[in-house]
Amino acid sequence: MTTVRTSTKLIRLGAVVPAGLAGSFIAVIGLGFLPDLGLVAAFAGTLVVSLVLASGAWEAPAVRVFGFARSLRPGEHAALGPALALLKVLELQPERVLMRLADTGELPARWIGRRTVIVDPTLAQGLYENRLTREDAAAAIGHAVASQRIGPSRFDLAARLWAFPWTLLDAVVRQIARAFSWVPAAGFAWQMRFVIGVIVVVQGFQPGGNPALGIATGALIAISYIGPAADRHWRRVVQRAADREVALAGLAGSMVHYAQWQDGADSLERVHRISEAAAERQRRKKAAQEPTATTTGCGALVLTHPTARR
Repeated sequence: MTTVRTSTKLIRLGAVVPAGLAGSFIAVIGLGFLPDLGLVAAFAGTLVVSLVLASGAWEAPAVRVFGFARSLRPGEHAALGPALALLKVLELQPERVLMRLADTGELPARWIGRRTVIVDPTLAQGLYENRLTREDAAAAIGHAVASQRIGPSRFDLAARLWAFPWTLLDAVVRQIARAFSWVPAAGFAWQMRFVIGVIVVVQGFQPGGNPALGIATGALIAISYIGPAADRHWRRVVQRAADREVALAGLAGSMVHYAQWQDGADSLERVHRISEAAAERQRRKKAAQEPTATTTGCGALVLTHPTARR
């Protein structure tokens, strides 16, 4: 587990640092109308708030802002109650559960900060309509909790604060791209954005050009490749470890359905890993139930059951 956490920290840096730098650059451009003293004050304020978030304070209001979430309503809490009770028995219960403001079509449960899990409204609705069992909901929420424990989650909110301008810009660009997806070669043009970056950098060093603007534009386009790639790799590493933890907790069946829903035809290897973890759990359980032989002082063998020891 120590090796996994160390690798996730290093991989996570590859996604967080570029996004934070890009967010800072976008914020500077957006606040360009402020005097130099105003920019310094804004930077200092952001730094102070990020240090407070890194210390674990203000998590409750911060996750509502960054996660676009709200508190559970009584009906939603009642619907999720059995799943949360099961997770408490399995030692996978989140400390705080919030509800996403709107369906996003993404994961039904996602962790944020140190102690919070945000669930999608469709999860509570599925439980209410009996389309999902409590084990299904427990697997989704438990997977988020396991991912949070693998982390790193200590500086999650602070990183989100610095990357917030970049996150907003990325969301706007993706919405625009989705709206114009019907345009021929629109997706290809986005994939070939590095060509635009090269052109802007070259023009920046031409006579009358702006080298700083060219370098900054090229860096942003490079980050648009590096950041998401590092983030995807980090999520795969965390996903494998979280799948194993949830399967070992006894929710392998629901985890298989969850993986098939999430990855579709690409879930073959993931389902195989979950099945292996479930088989390992069965072997551990069987080994714990088998009686063991001990020798008395007279040399006689006595069968003792591990669960009967005090």
